[in-house]
This record gives sequence, C-alpha cells and structure tokens, in this order.
Amino acid sequence: MYFDILINYFIPEVCWYLCVYLSFMWVAISLPNRLINERKIGKAIVAILPVFILVWITLVFISFYKEPFKHGLAITAVFTEFKTAINIFGLLTAYQVGKRTVIWYRANHQSNLSRENRILFKDIFYFVFFWLLLLVPAVVFHVSDAVGFFFLLVVPGAFINHTVLVHWLLKSKVKSPLFWPQLIIVSLLVSAPLIGIFTYMGTRGSNNWPSVFMAFWLGQQMLIMPLALAVFSHRKNVESEISNLRSGLNTSSANLQFLRSQVNPHFLFNALNTLYGTALSENAEKTGEGIQKLGDMMRFMLHENMQDKIALSRELDYLTNYIDLQNLRISSSPDITIDVAIPAIEGYYQIAPMLLIPFVENAYKHGISLRERSWINISVSLSGNELQLDVYNSVHTHLANDPEREHSGIGLENVKQRLLHLYPQRHELVIRQTTKEFFIHFTIKL
Repeated sequence: MYFDILINYFIPEVCWYLCVYLSFMWVAISLPNRLINERKIGKAIVAILPVFILVWITLVFISFYKEPFKHGLAITAVFTEFKTAINIFGLLTAYQVGKRTVIWYRANHQSNLSRENRILFKDIFYFVFFWLLLLVPAVVFHVSDAVGFFFLLVVPGAFINHTVLVHWLLKSKVKSPLFWPQLIIVSLLVSAPLIGIFTYMGTRGSNNWPSVFMAFWLGQQMLIMPLALAVFSHRKNVESEISNLRSGLNTSSANLQFLRSQVNPHFLFNALNTLYGTALSENAEKTGEGIQKLGDMMRFMLHENMQDKIALSRELDYLTNYIDLQNLRISSSPDITIDVAIPAIEGYYQIAPMLLIPFVENAYKHGISLRERSWINISVSLSGNELQLDVYNSVHTHLANDPEREHSGIGLENVKQRLLHLYPQRHELVIRQTTKEFFIHFTIKL
C-alpha cells in the first residue's frame, strides 16, 4: 500500500474544510436556523443531530484516509473526531446563541440606551464578532497551544483594557493626579487573570514568569494607550460636530417656523386691510373702525404679547381697542350702559402683557344680556407706581345650553396664577359677587 497525495492528502483536506463549511451553512442558514427563528428549539436540535452524526462519521473516514498506515487508527479516530465534531458544533451553537442574544437585546433594550451605552454595546458586539472569526479557525484548524491561548486570553484582556480606557478613565482629565494610578491598577487587575495565565502556561511556572508577564503587560499598554487616545479623541470630535450640527439644525428649524408664523398673519392683515377699504367705500364707518381696531389687536397679540414686559400705555391701548370693539355690537341696545374711565398715562411704566384684559373680558362675557338691563363700569387709575383697576358689572344667569357656562372663571384663575408668579407680594385682588353683581378691585405695584 503506497501513499497517494491525491487520495491521502488533497481530497481528505478538501473534504475536511467542506465538512466544516457545510455544517455552518446547515446550522446558521438552513432548516435549524428557520426552526430557531420560529422558537422550535426541540425540532432544531432534532434537525442538527443527524448532521452531527454524519459529520462525525465523515471526519473519521477523512482521518483514516489521511493516515492509512497507522495501526489502531479506527478506534482512536472515532473518539478523536467525535471531539472535533463536538468542537465544530459547539462553536456553531455559540454563534447561534450570540446572534439571538444580540437580536433580542437590540429589539428590546437598545432604543432605551443612552448614546454612550449604545456605542459601548456596539464596540463589544464588533469585538466579539471579529474575536470569534479569529478564535474559530484557531480551534477548528488545530493551531498551536500558544497561538490558541493568545487569542483566548491576551486578546480579550487587551480589549477590556481598551474599553475601560475609552469609556471610563479618559473621561476624567488625563492631567488629573489620579489618572495614572487608576490606569495602572485597573490594567493590572484586568491583565492579571488573562495575561497571567497565558504567561504562566507559556513559561511553565519558571522563575521567568513575572518578567514575562510584565513584558506582555507593558507591551500591551504601549499598543493600547495610543489607540485608546486616538479613538477617544475621534469620538469626542464627532460628538462635538454632531452637537454643533444639531444646534444649527434647531436654529434653522426655529427660523423656518418663525418665517412660517409670519406668513399667515401677514395674509390676515392684508385681508383685513381689504375689508377695511371695502367698508370705507361703502360708507360703513363703524365696520371700518372695528376692522381697524381688530387689526391693531392682532398686531399686539403677535408682537407685544410675546414679550415679558411691555409699556403700560400699550396695554391700555389694547384694553381700549377691546372695549371699543365690544361696544360696536351692543351700541344699538338702549338697556346696556358702559362707563369707561381710562386716563392717558404720563411717564413710562412696564407691565406684563395681557394682565388687565381678562378682568374686562370677564365683564363683557358674563355682564351683558341683550334681553335684560346690563351695565359695566371700568375705571383705571395710576398713583405713583401703583396701578388700580376697578370693574363693576351686572351678572346674568347662563342658559343650560350656553357653551360658556362650564368655562366660567377659567380666565380669572389663570390671571391669579400669573400674578402669583410675576408679582408676588406686589398685588392685591379683591373679588365680590352676588347673584346680580360682580365687582373686581385690582391693585398692582409696577
């Protein structure tokens, strides 16, 4: 019996690699993978088992053809290749478990993670992926023990050191006196279990073990520290750029919203001007006056109302326009009496916008009836920096179907809250009400 390079080497080698590849395709892509997706784990195991036996038998035949001259090979190959088949399918199972874990975690938890934790998770995922790409050939292809333990122990230790540096230590100031002690202690704690085992097994416990360990540790730090600094600086620059872009985007969005908000008001103002011109051409002076006052009120709402403080004279102008506009609709009713005393203001005083109007609005809302006698008395006075507003009006019971019935008093409650917030200990509000009358006395120090 002679050695044939084709039969005893080339074909067995090709069959061996093909066996590993087809095993991966079966477990990771074909029927078992589909069954695992459907959570039919028992059926997936049943589907894997016959392929495992087939691979085991194939590996035994491959071993026999690679060493046909070795006596007692058949029995030895059965046990040896069973271990090889276990290694192959064990790695494939680990691959499936890892893949399912990543898919589950990303589906259920990643959206709740902060940006920093998402980056950490992605770093770990990519490391495990590429680490397995290196580790699987080392196990399957029977590399030397030194290379295998290097991938198994030293590489994970280096990654953990890198991760601790990038995601923890470098976030504190490098110039801090605690940085270097923390770096040395943490890296030693990480390296001792992994690099220590590797160097101990490599030196077989000789007296050179500590020096070999320190050499590996220092070499690791010399490689990892610059890499970690580069990665940290790059990510910091990227985050700064993203922050600037977001700030610019928010500014652009705000400007766009502002421009959009200007379009509709200008359209309405143009429409009001058209109506005003039409009213004048038809000699409807009161209608034109009402449209003009409405336009002034809208400008006030769009501009002054957005400010924290406005001139008291502008607030009183708005109040006067509101009263005049309301009086237009009731001017033909003889049973309604409106008395208004709003003097011209000398000097410059400031007040929060829309602070007086709710009291007057409340009087027109609840004090006017077109069927009964009604009255409203409004008086404004200024003494020094103390402003007083008195509103006295009739009260009429709301009908059951009046939509304003359930909203009565909401405006006044809002004003009370604003006063407590804007003018604490600087205002006085007295409200008196009977079944027929409603009185408000409001004092504020400007």
